[in-house]
Amino acid sequence: MLPLLTLSVLACALYLPSLDGPFVFDDPNAVSQSKLIRSLAPGMFLSLSTRPLTDYSLAINYAIGGLETWPYHLTHILLHAANTLLVYAIAWLTLSMPGLAPRYGAGRLPIAWAAAALFAAHPLASETVAYVSSRSELLVATFFLLSLTSFIIASTSAERRQRRLHGILLAAWGMAGLGSKETALMIVPALLLYDWLFLTPGARRRPRGPLIGLALIGPGIGGVALLLKAFLSPSPMGEYSATAGLGFDRFTPWEYLMSQFGVILHYLRLVVLPIGQTFDYDWPLARTPLALGVVLPFLALAALIALAWRFRRREPLFTFAVAWTLLVLLPTSSVLPIADLVVERRMYLPLAGLMLLAAAWLWDLVQWLPATWRTRPAWTYAAVATAPLALLALLTVWRAQLWGDAIALHEDGVARAPGNPRVRLNLGVTYLNLGQQERAYETLNEAKRLYDRGESLHAFPRIGAFIQYNLGAVLFARNELERAESELRRSLDLGGHYLALRPMAKMLLSRIAAGKGDWKAAAEDLREALKYQDNPDWRVDLAEMLRHDGQLIAARMTLQQTLKAYPGNQRATALLAKMDQTGPPGGRSVAR
Repeated sequence: MLPLLTLSVLACALYLPSLDGPFVFDDPNAVSQSKLIRSLAPGMFLSLSTRPLTDYSLAINYAIGGLETWPYHLTHILLHAANTLLVYAIAWLTLSMPGLAPRYGAGRLPIAWAAAALFAAHPLASETVAYVSSRSELLVATFFLLSLTSFIIASTSAERRQRRLHGILLAAWGMAGLGSKETALMIVPALLLYDWLFLTPGARRRPRGPLIGLALIGPGIGGVALLLKAFLSPSPMGEYSATAGLGFDRFTPWEYLMSQFGVILHYLRLVVLPIGQTFDYDWPLARTPLALGVVLPFLALAALIALAWRFRRREPLFTFAVAWTLLVLLPTSSVLPIADLVVERRMYLPLAGLMLLAAAWLWDLVQWLPATWRTRPAWTYAAVATAPLALLALLTVWRAQLWGDAIALHEDGVARAPGNPRVRLNLGVTYLNLGQQERAYETLNEAKRLYDRGESLHAFPRIGAFIQYNLGAVLFARNELERAESELRRSLDLGGHYLALRPMAKMLLSRIAAGKGDWKAAAEDLREALKYQDNPDWRVDLAEMLRHDGQLIAARMTLQQTLKAYPGNQRATALLAKMDQTGPPGGRSVAR
């Protein structure tokens, strides 16, 4: 029990600085602006979400704490601790295999503990654990690791009842994994890889075909359901072709594939030397296969794959770590274009296999030490493993602290990718949300300049639209109405079809028109905003605008409808009473 307890404490303690971290980046879309997670009705998630289990887990957090951030972060920390224990279990089971036991059997417990501890402490996992929108990565990793654990037990256990139980669980884990993220489609190839490297060469040769068949049930049924849903019933939750898929139009599958050679090599470099991390990369897109940035990483990866094949018998853990990493990355780092070329959270699950290899190689290193140094091998191993573990833990605590402070996180992002307009946009929005208008204005102007240069991969219309909108919001707050109107109209030209932008831009334009006394235009803009986002205050403001425009019947009907939808609304009640007592207004402004 002590190894499990210490691993759990380690995994949790490292991320305590992120527990009260704010919602950042895509979190508003996933949580604070999501209507889906306001309900706990399972049917809604099955029909509306492509990752129903992930979204349902967010709905549970919302039911517990609303928009308080700590329940979401606490769930991530606990899932990370659970995954750490699963890595320990897999390492413990793997090191007992006939092909590995003679070499690692004496250090089975310390190696398994070190593998799990390195996984828990590696800063490359920090984005997954500290970023709420990475929930899908954590959940799919849980069910991926549960699938592998059940497969090993079902393949090697001497108890028939245990084999049956874990065989059934294989199907359940696969289905749950696919409900978390599409990466679960790689569970079966990963099980086949493990079978080939660790089970087939040994003496335990029970037929494992039925187990593979059970593992196929979840991804098979779920995969067909996803395809049917994609073709027959497009999700109303968002336009996914704008961020990923074969219909993605910002770059081609071939360009994406060429770029991924360097990206994967960068991921592997971060595993060994986790310096220079950021949550919003400005990675250059590969345009030609002859560029050094394509050729050299391709040759390096080809050499790594060749070495893994060459040493598959002598170093099966090395072969497993390499193949495991590439299999897990296959859905996101191959030919299917995704808007973000580099995302560190994609390396969370690959870390499990890589840290098992690292822990085993540290044991091998101890065996090379002078005999007088290893009279007690476990203690010597602990001393050797402490240094990298402590360094990784310090880096992870630092990353967790960044994720706990939105301004520090985004300022670090700007320092890492100074030419990226998107990270400056998010920094500017963070300043704006905290009331720091001058800093927001300066940052958003710089984001606009970088966007207009068009050199970054993130200088695309959606980013430009949100830069212009937020600049308009800042200028409106500064009472520079003419400039604010210009920026807001430009934002609608660039991205008026985005539901997160259109109502807010139209609402501000209505305020500007009201400030000019153009009540008709103000009412039209606010009506348009209400089509996309119902808001009782906006309804009352619309009634006030209609009243100023002389449309008293329309104003009264708007207030009555507001009170029907929001009984007891004080503003609507007060305005209705005022209209009963007075005549049409004399041109007063309602700009708020």
